[in-house]
Amino acid sequence: MQTGKLRILAVDHNPLLREGLRLLIQLQTDMELAALVESGTEAVQAFTEHRPDVTLMDLDLPSTQGIKAIQQILQIDPSACIIGLLTYEEDKSHPQALRAGVRSCITKDRLNQDLVPLLRDCTPGPR
Repeated sequence: MQTGKLRILAVDHNPLLREGLRLLIQLQTDMELAALVESGTEAVQAFTEHRPDVTLMDLDLPSTQGIKAIQQILQIDPSACIIGLLTYEEDKSHPQALRAGVRSCITKDRLNQDLVPLLRDCTPGPR
């Protein structure tokens, strides 16, 4: 069912952050949560099932699952728009995520201030 809203897949291993993302997205009248999951495996499954407009991917998932999930999602849909969630600015997974194909990254402490415009600017298409 097409609603005209920006559909978001959010992936994070932290239950508190997942709930915060849910609330932040629900507050936006032009967005909806397509799925909310906690692992890279679940992310790939949810992406395949829901085909969201934007995927928010925790880069600090156990066993580098975030980077692997990004690669798998982009194999499914090379035009997928993925935003990496960093724990801190100097996070060593940042360069790996950019090489894997994320459009941009944001630190988790900036989500409340910067996430909504970043979601709206992340449109599927060639990188």
